[in-house]
Amino acid sequence: MPQLRDRVVAALPSLLLALTAVAPAALLAHEGHEHEELQAPQAVIAPVPAVSAAMPSLPARVIADPRRTLVVAAPQAGALMAPAGGFPLAGRVLKAGEVIARLQPTVAQPVRRDLERQLADAHRDTGIGALQIDRYGIEVHKFDIALPTQTLQIITDYHAAQARQAQLEQSLSTSIDIAAPRGGRLLRVEAASGRQYAPGETLFVVQADDGLAIEARFVDTDLVAPEQAIALLDDGRQLPLRRLSSGYDSAQRAQVVRYAPLVHDPLLQVNQRLRLQFVQTLASTAVGAAR
Repeated sequence: MPQLRDRVVAALPSLLLALTAVAPAALLAHEGHEHEELQAPQAVIAPVPAVSAAMPSLPARVIADPRRTLVVAAPQAGALMAPAGGFPLAGRVLKAGEVIARLQPTVAQPVRRDLERQLADAHRDTGIGALQIDRYGIEVHKFDIALPTQTLQIITDYHAAQARQAQLEQSLSTSIDIAAPRGGRLLRVEAASGRQYAPGETLFVVQADDGLAIEARFVDTDLVAPEQAIALLDDGRQLPLRRLSSGYDSAQRAQVVRYAPLVHDPLLQVNQRLRLQFVQTLASTAVGAAR
């Protein structure tokens, strides 16, 4: 018996080591099996593609975008004269810097005498500055802060006299050229040859390039103008639009909405008639559960 007991005691550590290696694997397998049995069905979320719901189309027209309208006004009082070839007609495309009118300044006699005296002083100052620049060998176009103060003063006085002289000569000249400030389409002509104009009075209204908008008016108070729309042209073309503004015209008791074309169309003209179709984008998400 003592011998048998000694053998059992000697084999006990090996037996315990074997049981330790087998137990975790069995436990893990059992736990995984229970997890598979208890796992519940998960909900399936599938996004539905955006759907565009087109609403009934409305009559609309092409207008000048008020944000891009330029007013050409009389720079000073005087009589307006047409350039060679006459005033440009409304609807014509102008080039930047193109002369579209000439103005003959109107100056009272006492004011003219005062301007002539100021012009003589400006001529004298310009001449003195030119002599000083030539005497000291100053580079008139080189304005460097590191130059001596006296040199900088000579250059500054010379340029100021030149600018004053040019301005006075323009005020006393027989005519002033009035040019288009930038390229665009001429919308309105209020210029008349021989008429006297006050400073700041409107002569022309120019629409900048691509400065068109689509306007629609409707009385349906339940209809809300969305952010996006489509312009339907008579030739079958479609232009995507983005909303500019919306409001209410109390005089006509109508809703007013304006859209800007997202694509430039050179065939669009002011007052052109077309159809406007509102487009409302709908987005939804479907949730399904497997049972």
